Amino acid sequence: MASLTIPSIPKYVPPSTTHKSEDVFLKKPSIFYKKSKNNNSKRGLVVTNVATAPPATSWIETETTGSKERKLAAWTSIRQERWEGELVVEGEIPLWLNGTYLRNGPGLWHIGDYQFRHLFDGYATLVRLHFENGRLIFGHRQIESNAYKAAMKNKKLCYREFSEVPKTDNFLAYVGELASLLSGQSLTDNANTGVVKLGDGRVVCLTETIKGSIEIDPDTLDTLRTFEYTDSLGFLIHSAHPIVTDTEFLTLLPDLIKPGYWVARMDPGTNERKLIGRVDCRGGPSPGWVHSFPVTQHYIIVPEMPLRYCAQNLLKAEPTPLYKFEWHPESKGYMHVMCKASGNIVASVEVPLYVTFHFINAYEERDEDGRVTAVIADCCEHYADTSILERLRLKHLRSFNGQDVLPDARVGRFIIPLDGSPYGKLEAALDPNEHGRGMDMCSINPNFLGKNYRYAYACGARRPCNFPNTLTKSRLKMILQLDFVKKKAKNWYDEGAVPSEPFFVARPGATEEDDGVAISMISDKNGDGYALLLDGSTFEEIARAKFPYGLPYGLHGCWVPKK
Repeated sequence: MASLTIPSIPKYVPPSTTHKSEDVFLKKPSIFYKKSKNNNSKRGLVVTNVATAPPATSWIETETTGSKERKLAAWTSIRQERWEGELVVEGEIPLWLNGTYLRNGPGLWHIGDYQFRHLFDGYATLVRLHFENGRLIFGHRQIESNAYKAAMKNKKLCYREFSEVPKTDNFLAYVGELASLLSGQSLTDNANTGVVKLGDGRVVCLTETIKGSIEIDPDTLDTLRTFEYTDSLGFLIHSAHPIVTDTEFLTLLPDLIKPGYWVARMDPGTNERKLIGRVDCRGGPSPGWVHSFPVTQHYIIVPEMPLRYCAQNLLKAEPTPLYKFEWHPESKGYMHVMCKASGNIVASVEVPLYVTFHFINAYEERDEDGRVTAVIADCCEHYADTSILERLRLKHLRSFNGQDVLPDARVGRFIIPLDGSPYGKLEAALDPNEHGRGMDMCSINPNFLGKNYRYAYACGARRPCNFPNTLTKSRLKMILQLDFVKKKAKNWYDEGAVPSEPFFVARPGATEEDDGVAISMISDKNGDGYALLLDGSTFEEIARAKFPYGLPYGLHGCWVPKK
């Protein structure tokens, strides 16, 4: 059978170098054909529909030679402020998959000629995959935070990012900038970390600064407004990853003055946080970093990591080796368990030193009489090695010499006894070699949040790599399905590609935990990119759709069901 011809549209026009809001916005009417049985793909997928033909991918000039070669787009800035159109789908999107997957992450790492240094510094790029009746609409847009708008207007950095500090002309200006920092005015509102759907339907993008909570429209990706908290709790920072369900919003508020953590809840339809309780730090000069935290059905687990906030580092004009943190192994590591209902601390145990960004899930372990005897909390743990922060500098991500430089990681399982014991355990939940000793960016079936579960979906490594290798070398990154019962992992990989967090969407009415799909966005080795759908059970590829051009690496996402 003859191959399907895709209609052409005008060639992609690169944006201006200043990345202004008037950058070209490409959109064409969709054109559909009947299903094709043509199967020329090496993956065994067929083209099931043809929609907006994307603009041709242009060549990227290398920084060193100026020669034209294809580069991985994962660590390059987004090419234009926005794009929207329908994509060609290879394979079949399940007809039950109706809704929108939103992914947030840093996507613009420069202002004019000035280049940012760290992955976490980039201005937020929101990506939208809308699934409906087997079709896929793709779009992306910059989140219009005050930090982003000020940078575009003034052609310079105006707010403090993760490792970047606005340059001052003299000492007096620096003192004034420090005063703004202490009041929170100079902290960024660049909401580039996560995106959540609240129980009342509002969609909010988040980062670790509280002012960086921004409400967006999930259909248009318009930036609507700053998400203003109406309570009087104060605080400048919070966990970048709250626990969000249809009934509640839970967050941690680190207290840098009197070292500890406040736990707060916000009900759907409100902007008011209410305190549940407090955990005082057991060690160290300040609270440990709390990028995320887990919960069970009845408890909130508060991690106290020896990687602790450091006010002195935050005040400095140039980044320190650990940025706004310091490593205090002498202060030890702890895990605290708080009752959701009363706010009482039911366990506070010392555990081995650890470093983690992301917790996966937690659940309660019970004896034969139904009494809770322990809390189990799983995370992506880096063997108490803080070098992972340094490895996420863009200069490392953009270079690779074939050596294996990715720090090891594992599925760290905390076992927290509730019998009054002062010590807990930290062990590997499965053989680290199952996932290449690389582990992060996990998701689970949301119906199993806080419950005993079997499966997690994550990013791992095929060595050698640099988390990951940004050049088209013979290295593989993989997406994983972790089975905590069989202690095994199923792997998917595409040579030279970089996958983003695999996000699991459960099939409506499913009774099996892994009945659904995992969605990921892939930066391909040739400079392109595509959306990928894997069967949640078999972990086989069922569909993919090529983007109009390669996208920057993204972080975390959420699912917005069709109304």
